[in-house]
Amino acid sequence: MTQLAEAPPDAGDQGAEEPGGLEIWRRLYALTYSKTIGLIVILAMAVLVLAGAVIGQASAGTYDDPETAAAFLVQAQAKYGGWAVVMDWLGLFHVFTSPVFLVVVGALALSIVGCTTHRIPQLWRAWKHPKTRATDRFFTQARYHGQVAASLSDEQSLAVAQEKLRAGRWRVIANSDGQSLYADRFAWGGFGTVVAHLSFIVILAAFAVSSLTSYEELLYLPAGGDAVEVGHDTGYTAAATTFQATYDDDGRPLDYVSHVVVRAGAEIVGEQDVRVNEPLSVGGIRFHQTTYGIAADVRAEQGGQVLFSGSVPLRWRTTDQTLSVGEFRLESLGLTVQVMTAASGVTDSELAAGQAYFQIYADGNTEPMTSGVAEQGADLALGDLTLVFEREREYTGINVRSDPGAIWMWLGSILLVAGMMITFGCRQRRVWARWHDGSLQLASADKEDSGFRRQFEELLAQAQTWFGKDK
Repeated sequence: MTQLAEAPPDAGDQGAEEPGGLEIWRRLYALTYSKTIGLIVILAMAVLVLAGAVIGQASAGTYDDPETAAAFLVQAQAKYGGWAVVMDWLGLFHVFTSPVFLVVVGALALSIVGCTTHRIPQLWRAWKHPKTRATDRFFTQARYHGQVAASLSDEQSLAVAQEKLRAGRWRVIANSDGQSLYADRFAWGGFGTVVAHLSFIVILAAFAVSSLTSYEELLYLPAGGDAVEVGHDTGYTAAATTFQATYDDDGRPLDYVSHVVVRAGAEIVGEQDVRVNEPLSVGGIRFHQTTYGIAADVRAEQGGQVLFSGSVPLRWRTTDQTLSVGEFRLESLGLTVQVMTAASGVTDSELAAGQAYFQIYADGNTEPMTSGVAEQGADLALGDLTLVFEREREYTGINVRSDPGAIWMWLGSILLVAGMMITFGCRQRRVWARWHDGSLQLASADKEDSGFRRQFEELLAQAQTWFGKDK
């Protein structure tokens, strides 16, 4: 009976197996150190940074408030037209806090991690297990090569070379053949690139932390007035107990300083004189002196209930520069109240000293509902509201800034400098040596480097003093 052989598997089925988990991991890992993908990510980062520099960015906190964001978008539409909506959707008005930018930052960090981890084994092998042997051709064809004659034996010549090289701070590894050796300096210098790469990761992480958690806000503190809440879930309040400004003979400010007190509840957690370059630091928050001006103490009542009582910073001026303007909100009524007084130093203002002009605006309207002039300390009835102008006082503008990523940015910068110093200041230098035909031959295959060429020539000159004249 004829025995039938088993048919061979279809060649088309070979290699059709699905890759296992380990193979999938290797392929994904290979993507992280792919030069092509790395270049694409870097270009994407460059495009976003350029967009952030060219396109007008919204001020900090704009997108935290839907109404403020909507108002900003209206302004952007006046400049960019219908493209403003698309640009807003892409996050181009707040590039450095947009999801797209954070994704690109994460991809760049992942690419750096992949490149670094892929390179570390190579650096380790070059450091701990260098190639110590060289071919005959290498000693005559290498970029740097030379020889010196010696009358000593093979063993004596190599022993002298080892001693002298080690005295010159070279690491020396003798080969088992007894006729050749390998020497290097700064074999660990390549790890400077690892430190530099680590610095980039720390800097990118610091940038992401800053983008997601930092905040900056300008507080207007009435000098000697009530404390103002710092907000941002800090539980702090800040008050300026005093404010003082000094001027030169031409009226230009020489110095302005606020004595700022920060409390957590009733407990004082920070207190000092704050200047432009002398901030107060409390719990990772820095309070910087930024600006100052005049504020109006006002009170708004309705039916005997106080709706607002406090200092209103008069931060703006009318177009003719004669009136200082500030405003406050009555959220429960959907109203904005503008307060105006005569600008400092103006003698021809429509308002006399001790008077304030109030205008009341309903949300969505550009024309005032009603307005009137109030005498200092007297009630002014506007509709069912009673407004009182109590007095003017100085206010100080304190910039409140919290940036948890700042310390990591400093750390990353230090690592970057250290990595660059190691990379460029501690470059690995390699030399192979052998005893051949009555001479000690030296050679190195390093890239063209005027500094190393000079060092190699000096090494040859030193070797001549060990063994005699050049052959």
